[in-house]
This record gives sequence, structure tokens and C-alpha cells, in this order.
Amino acid sequence: MAQSNKSLLDSLGNFFFGEDDAPRPAQGSSAAAGKPGSGNMKSALPGGKIPAGTLQLIGLQNVREMLGTLWPQRIEHIHSLIEAIFRRRLDPADVHYKVDDENYLILFTRLGRQEAAFKAKVIADEIQKLVAGDMPEQQDLIVTSNVADVDRSLVIEKVDSLKDLVEYVRSQTAPVAREAGITFFEEAGASQADDQSPHAAVGAGPDLADLDQSLVGLFQKKTTAAFLKECRAGFYPAYSLRRRGFTAFDAVAIHTPSNLPADMVNDPFLDKPEELPFYLDRYILTTGLLGLHRMLTGGHRGVVMISASFDTLAMSKLRDVYFARLKEVPGGLTKFIGIIVRNIPTGTPASRIAEVMAYIQPFCGTRILRIPPDFKLIDLYASSGGHGFATWLPSDEQDAGKTFQTMSTFAKRAALHRQECIITDLATSDDVSTAIAVGCTYVTGLAGAPLIDTPGVVEGLTAAHILRHAGFS
Repeated sequence: MAQSNKSLLDSLGNFFFGEDDAPRPAQGSSAAAGKPGSGNMKSALPGGKIPAGTLQLIGLQNVREMLGTLWPQRIEHIHSLIEAIFRRRLDPADVHYKVDDENYLILFTRLGRQEAAFKAKVIADEIQKLVAGDMPEQQDLIVTSNVADVDRSLVIEKVDSLKDLVEYVRSQTAPVAREAGITFFEEAGASQADDQSPHAAVGAGPDLADLDQSLVGLFQKKTTAAFLKECRAGFYPAYSLRRRGFTAFDAVAIHTPSNLPADMVNDPFLDKPEELPFYLDRYILTTGLLGLHRMLTGGHRGVVMISASFDTLAMSKLRDVYFARLKEVPGGLTKFIGIIVRNIPTGTPASRIAEVMAYIQPFCGTRILRIPPDFKLIDLYASSGGHGFATWLPSDEQDAGKTFQTMSTFAKRAALHRQECIITDLATSDDVSTAIAVGCTYVTGLAGAPLIDTPGVVEGLTAAHILRHAGFS
């Protein structure tokens, strides 16, 4: 391992500080960004450019301070967790180097600025969650992450060693957003004054300077990675009216600009909207599994509910990729996992639903179908191998009496087939009253409990208003 780190350090040194004729890393090294055997790194690509040049510095200083005298006992385990994350997350062309016991340096060589920033956040968040679960007590910020674009001429002027480079990256707490196509090595003679990146007009309207400003950048297409970067992950606690407690926790992705569930957002600037559902499913899956780890290592209990679209689970090509992550979970933990099948196409036969249920059965202890509030669908799918049906209050019903009748029939039909009836997305106390009055078994949504970071954590959650609506003393 020491020799491997040494070679990576040499590669980074040549990459930043070596001459143009410096030898490139040996073929097969993770630091190699050019074609094997193509000479030095700079000449390996047209124009002497690297397509991206984003550095991420991961710091464990807070972890060391938090552990105190326990640091020497925990350090190897923490580093093994981080190395495992790197193996899963980094591409072969990326470089990661363990600077010392408290710092890692990552170089993304083939990603654009937005994609690199998104990937850096994902890596830092995953380290945060895994390491936090290994701590005797949790704090708001444990793992630090700094991301910076680096220009070669600037680096040569400011740093003389890898330690100086680390300090430089650490100082870049608010890197300037750059347009797509940013290069790691700037063209000779280029200066920051040449950067004509467009700026958004803000406030009530444009000022005089904005009238001549290019607006091209405002209407550029965004990648799926850029969209996911706009999302935040969390868990909605689901309250069980039978057990009188929060026992299930729905993993969700919320689109921050619109404050809507990410799968409900129709972004007109998305480059490939057809690929978003699958990546959202994987985003929610990873959120759920990381939350499961934090829940269990924190001594909490509950069922982590992970939703996935029907197409992801029914199409073999997508299903294999999706299930590859679930196969990493030890079999004894499946009882803490539930899968909600959503976006079921209209007219899907019961046999297809039964096939999907058979696919997911080995990976979870609870299987739920999310369907519209139509009792006929319960009759159709009740024997497909699920444990319950999730639905929502009709938004197009203006008559409260008709809404109550529709939901009451739905809940009664679920009870007739001995299935759970889960009503989601409850936004007001009146929604909670309606859901409980019709006889459902679970309620979830902002009116029931706020979004939380870790499933199983019920401290601070109150069920007083739910119990009052349910008529419990």
C-alpha cells in the first residue's frame, strides 16, 4: 500500500510540477488520463489540455478531534471504509491519494465542472454517513470537503509541494462556477479576464449592464448529474396507527428549487429526460441503504422504504444494474428494507406485477404497490405477492364527501384482502383527519412528520395531533 501511495504521489508531482517531457505513470495506473503508451500526460490529449481539472480535498480533522484517544484504534477501520467508497465511486482515470491520516486528495480528470462537483458531493456525503455511523456520538459536520478548479500557472506560482497544494485547495471554500468545457491547463497566455461567462439577471429585472450581457448560459441544457445535484435526500417517517408509532421511513429525493419530489419535476432544460427516472431510482436506493447503515449503527430500528419505478424493476437491463447494489446488503438485514413499486403503467396485468414481486422478494422484507386510489386495482393485484397498497388523496375531487367515499372504499378493500393501506403526501391536518377517518393503517407526509436525515430516529417527532385525529386517548 505504501508503494502504491508513493507512485500516486510521484504521478501527482509530475502532473502538476514536472516538465512537459516528464514521464507519465506506468500503464494501468489510476493516474493515467491519456492513452496507454502515449508519452507524457500533457501531450496525450489534443492541445495539451485535460478535459477537466477539479480537485477535492477530504478532511478528517473533526473526526480525529471527536474520537480523541480512540483515534488510533479506529483509524484503520475508517480508512478502510473510505477506500471502499473510492473503489465504488471513482473512475479508472481518477486519482486519489492519502496525503496523511487526516486528508485525502482526489483528482477528477475526465469530468466537466458540474459533474465533478456533483460527484465530489456524493463521495463526501457517503463518507460522512458511513463514518458518522461509526462514531460514539454524531455531530452536524464531521467530514469536510473542499472542491477547487486548478490552473497550472497559478499552482506553480503559489505552491512548491503537495502540502502547499492541499492548503491551496482547502482555501478555496467557494470556487467560482465555470462554464462547460473548462480545461485543467489553460491555454498559454490565457487570463481570467478573458472569461466571458454569462451572469443571470437577478432582482425585479435587468439593469443597464444586463442589456448587453449574453444570456446563452441561462438556457443551456443540463445533465442528469446536474439535476441530481439540485436534489436533497431525506426520509419521511410513516406513522402506524396500529402500533401507534413511527415504524417505517420513506427514502425520498426532493428537488430543492421547486421543493417537489424529484420524480414530479418536469425540467425543460434537462438534456436527456428519458434517463432521469432510472438515475432517480438509483439515487433513492443509495439514500435508503446509506440511511439503513446509519440507522442500525446508531442503535435505531425501523423499516427503510425504498421506492423504484416499475420499468426499472421489470426491464432486465435496468434491473440487473439496480439489484447489483442491493446484493451488497447482507441477507440478515433484508427485514429492515421495504420496496415500493411506483409508476405502474395503466393496464399492467397482474402476472407482470407478480413477476416483479418475485424479483424483489429476496432483497426486502416488505413489498408495497403504489397505485391510484382505485379499489379495482386492489382486487386485481392483491394476490401478486405484496403486503400493502400506497396511494394518495385525490387532487381533482372538489367534493369532500366524494373524496371520503373513494378513500373509504379503497381502505376497506385493502383490509378485505388483508393488505396494509398507506396514504402518503399528507400536507395538512385536514388530510390527516381524512386519512385516519377512512380507516388506513399508515399515514405519511409533512402533516404527519417533517423530513429527517436518518431513518429510525424518532426523537423530536410528535404524534400528538395524529393520535388526536384518530380518537386515541
